[in-house]
Amino acid sequence: MANSVAAAAGAQPARKPKAKAKNRGGIPLFRWLTRNWVWDTFILLCIIGNAAILGYDAHFGETNPYHALIEQWNMYFLFIFTGELALEFLAQGPRKYFSSGWNIFDVIVVGLSYIAVSPAISALRTLRVVRVFRLVSAVPQMRRVVEALFGAMPGILASFAILAVVFYIAAVMGTTLFHTDPGFKDLGASLLSLFALSQFDGWGDTIARLQEQNPYAWVFVIGFTIIAAFAVLNLFIGVIVEAVQAAPQEEIKEEIEEVQSDVEELQEAQEDAATVQRRILEEVRALRVEVASLRGGGSPPA
Repeated sequence: MANSVAAAAGAQPARKPKAKAKNRGGIPLFRWLTRNWVWDTFILLCIIGNAAILGYDAHFGETNPYHALIEQWNMYFLFIFTGELALEFLAQGPRKYFSSGWNIFDVIVVGLSYIAVSPAISALRTLRVVRVFRLVSAVPQMRRVVEALFGAMPGILASFAILAVVFYIAAVMGTTLFHTDPGFKDLGASLLSLFALSQFDGWGDTIARLQEQNPYAWVFVIGFTIIAAFAVLNLFIGVIVEAVQAAPQEEIKEEIEEVQSDVEELQEAQEDAATVQRRILEEVRALRVEVASLRGGGSPPA
């Protein structure tokens, strides 16, 4: 009987490691600590508070009566942000932590803040303000907009290239047609004037000045304004808007993939439990057979 039980136990294949622990990584205690609204609100308030005292100190200068206190609190906030990075690292694990670009961004920002602590070079102290950038990574809505901008970068670059071609052609034409005007005396001046026209800065004054030299100057100015300001710039804005609108859909897809992963892990766990239960029943049957054979009594019970 003991031999059969040992054989049945030895026949069991090794249990597969849980995929959930592999995917999530990190320490559950720290994951629980950093995955709640209290923690997120505390870090957000620290970032806003740090930004406020930096602005106060910059506005009133080092002669303000709270300068020493502000410097002390700057160090406190820096230690808080460093502790946040350490807790997030322990909560996510090395692999998951460094796979996120936002975590790397936070590490760079805090690292620059430590460089800014040195009083040897006063210019480096201005790097303290980069800590305010952490507001972007701390607020999901702002993070989504930045991610959308990076996602739309190919379209933005294409729109910018089209806009550059339009400006260059218009600058060459403007310099050729209105080279006696101070705003179009050379290619550089023409580009600056055209940029001002695309923003409707002095649009009326420019067209009135050019009309004195060429009565058909309005055709050039209006044509450039329609193409550059209305068509290409709106195309540029449209690419960004489309990317921002598509960002929530990508986030929903990621959440769906996480849910599907959790469902698959639950299915695997259920399959493992059913396999263990089946093996236990087989072992019980084997034990009953051996007990019946030892007693020498008839057929084994069903």
